[in-house]
Amino acid sequence: MTTIAGQKIIPDPAQKVCIVGRNEIPPLALPYGDLRLFNANEEMGNILPPSSDFSIAWASLDEGDKVPPHTHDVTTLLIIYKGSGRLLVEDGREFFEGDCVLIPAFCEAGFIAGPGGCHGISIEVGKR
Repeated sequence: MTTIAGQKIIPDPAQKVCIVGRNEIPPLALPYGDLRLFNANEEMGNILPPSSDFSIAWASLDEGDKVPPHTHDVTTLLIIYKGSGRLLVEDGREFFEGDCVLIPAFCEAGFIAGPGGCHGISIEVGKR
């Protein structure tokens, strides 16, 4: 039995762990890469805040795929878990597996995927 702050926590037998496969999250129709918004899946959408305040997605580009320079009205955090890429703006800096790319709202950003592609989690926060 678990306790929190001295209170016993009793598990709810009606609650079950849910596993959602990537293919159970529908992809957005984009001319590049694969972007799957977590809240587009019913189970995940039921527990996440509204997408107007917070959005989280799988983001994958094949080697050489480009996301053209663009802006968003929210802050974006890209957590790169596999592969690498290069910015298509500013000084063309590279980013690698394990890096976080922070893009402030209204800041122009674009990318090209490096060898083996670029795979990450995209988190957008702020009011749209």
